Amino acid sequence: MDYLTLAFDRPAEAWNEALPLGNGSMGAMSYGRLREEKIELNLDTLWSGTGRSKENKNTDVDWDFLRQKIFDGEYEEAEAYCKENILGDWTESYLPAGNLHIDANIPELKEHGSYQRQLSIKDALEQVVYRQDGQGYLREFFVSMSEPVMALHYRADAGSGLELRISLDSQIRHVCSGYGISELVLEGQAPVYAAPSYYSCEQPIVYEEGKGIRFAIGISVQAPKGCIRQKDNTLLVTADGDVYIYLSGITDFQAQDSYLSRKKQMLEQICDLSYPQLKEAHKKAYAAYFDRMDLTLNPGIQNDLITKMFHYARYLMISSSKPGTQCANLQGIWNHNLRAPWSSNYTVNINTEMNYWMAEKANLSDCHESLFDLIERTASHGKKTAKEVYHLNGWVSHHNVDIWGHSSPVGYFGQDENPCTYSMWPMSSGWLCSHLWEHYRYTLDREFLRKKAFPLIRGAVEFYLGYLVPYDGYLVTAPSTSPENTFTASDHSVHSVTFGSTMDCSILKELFGNYLKACEILDITDLMDEVKAALKKLLPFKIGKEGQLQEWYLDYPEVDMHHRHVSQLYGLYPGNLIHREDKELLAACRVALDRRGNEGTGWCMAWKACLWARLGDGERALKLLKNQLHVTKEENCSLVGGGTYPNMLCAHPPFQIDGNFGFAAAVLEMLVQYQDDRIFFLPALPEEWKDGKISGLRAPGGITIDFAWKDRCITECSLQSQTDMVRILLYNGIEKKIMLKADTTVSYTHLTLPTILR
Repeated sequence: MDYLTLAFDRPAEAWNEALPLGNGSMGAMSYGRLREEKIELNLDTLWSGTGRSKENKNTDVDWDFLRQKIFDGEYEEAEAYCKENILGDWTESYLPAGNLHIDANIPELKEHGSYQRQLSIKDALEQVVYRQDGQGYLREFFVSMSEPVMALHYRADAGSGLELRISLDSQIRHVCSGYGISELVLEGQAPVYAAPSYYSCEQPIVYEEGKGIRFAIGISVQAPKGCIRQKDNTLLVTADGDVYIYLSGITDFQAQDSYLSRKKQMLEQICDLSYPQLKEAHKKAYAAYFDRMDLTLNPGIQNDLITKMFHYARYLMISSSKPGTQCANLQGIWNHNLRAPWSSNYTVNINTEMNYWMAEKANLSDCHESLFDLIERTASHGKKTAKEVYHLNGWVSHHNVDIWGHSSPVGYFGQDENPCTYSMWPMSSGWLCSHLWEHYRYTLDREFLRKKAFPLIRGAVEFYLGYLVPYDGYLVTAPSTSPENTFTASDHSVHSVTFGSTMDCSILKELFGNYLKACEILDITDLMDEVKAALKKLLPFKIGKEGQLQEWYLDYPEVDMHHRHVSQLYGLYPGNLIHREDKELLAACRVALDRRGNEGTGWCMAWKACLWARLGDGERALKLLKNQLHVTKEENCSLVGGGTYPNMLCAHPPFQIDGNFGFAAAVLEMLVQYQDDRIFFLPALPEEWKDGKISGLRAPGGITIDFAWKDRCITECSLQSQTDMVRILLYNGIEKKIMLKADTTVSYTHLTLPTILR
């Protein structure tokens, strides 16, 4: 099996069989159809809305009243109060930009084996090759990593000739026109409101004249041995040999004043391109990201598939989160629905964060940066939410964010039984700050820490210092939920809102600890005393009557023991609060995770695999990854039976890209883990991965690691550091302290037990 290629012997019949291409700002899904191809287009900044405030109309929430209801166990009244007085409107939605239609005179598919479409993960290049009646046809397709351009090359054998009808359309209100002999431009303006697909209303899509994000898509066609003419906003191409199609798009998000000049520049750019030069520049620019690391496992059908899925995740990350673009949303950048699943927004109670668990470790630190831009934008709105909703300083965000930086709780219009279950969760600002700290840990970029990360972390800390309230000698969050999960109260009623959930406490322990470390690095004393005092009063981890790590302050029974969220285990992973020395807590984590089971949504299985890896159980982690690799179709999916679609995109269901990224994070967690100054090699290696090699792996402190193993033992290893530092390596049952020097590689080869590194 070629683990760097996705190959199919027929065109895609559905979106979940189409192939994704992208460069961060532009996404495309191709079906590989011979005669009536439709390539679905996305622009990363094309969203509904105008950035208007979405807070609840009530700006005078009685927090003392609400908290007393919670502490008295009057949960139903507390939830009713939250819904009426705190929850606000939905986020905005990520939108499809348009469709490129290419009708060709290529013969219908008849012979089995005469057709192949494939996506090269190595080169970010798609090809469709077809032979019929002795004639050959080729289509090559890429979204350039070097220029904001998509390029297609149609070619037919000599004598075959090509006749193409090329047009653009969009689900969004638009106009299409010609602007030259061989060019078309589509222009539209996004709706000011697009209701979530799960919200039933009379007018789900709302337009307002002169409002909404403007966008333009332009195409230009070259036929060196042919002719091109326009008819009814369609380009008619007749050519012998080659036809080249170039496409680009822009929006006026945060750039209204320069929209017209940028549109003119875009249209001029696509009229004067050389396909061979553009292709080579694209491959070189893409390789600068993809070639940073590699992974191989010993041969085997399952291992080859796992390796392919791992590299596919890296491909998707580069294609949807290139520096300077928007960060990957729930679907990366690929969405063909006007009312996308969950608005294709940023769900920040796990999904957006999971997108970036792999980023630093997989040597894609710069792809992480687009998330920081979103955090900064959200913090700006979050200051208003903190002040108007909570009457507190600092900034806060909840479980949903959009491109505008939506920060307030949604769910006021929720038509489900208890929208507080997902919406009453003001903890994402704390979780998002962990990514800022993680980036610093891996890069040691003091300027990033001082200028960008620290102000955002401090703002979140300031909010939570005000949000915490005393209870039984501790400081607790109230109201508090464990994301999307519910519990059974003593009167057998079902609720979500309580106080002091384990996840809340874990996030704050991590946030406060990181803040204190940042203060020491930057020689800052601001808020240190308050944070230290609060940190001492946060709730300890508690073990419940079943031996499990408790999910809430009180040992409530879960309504759904197999719930997809495992939020109480945040401190184990992605956090790093529960360590190998904490045997009792690790045992409690194991019980809690075991009770959740092996089923779940696609991303849920990836999170569980990461957790089992952190527990050192490679066999259980591998079982979860294999479950996730189960190929499924949309109609066969459920929330307890996610998997992978034929195009290897993760089935939540429907498609969510976090499962792809979480899969790669789990693979890396099985191969290497970090704790303080220690590096653990092969901490959760399953028997089936007995031999392998990885290169270009990153570790905190600016370290790059290559290592290989055979028969489950490390045989060679090299480490290169940006600075002088001491690290402790743990491998093959040996613990070794080494000194790393800046810009120097330390290598060990031909390693065998028991003399390794002696």
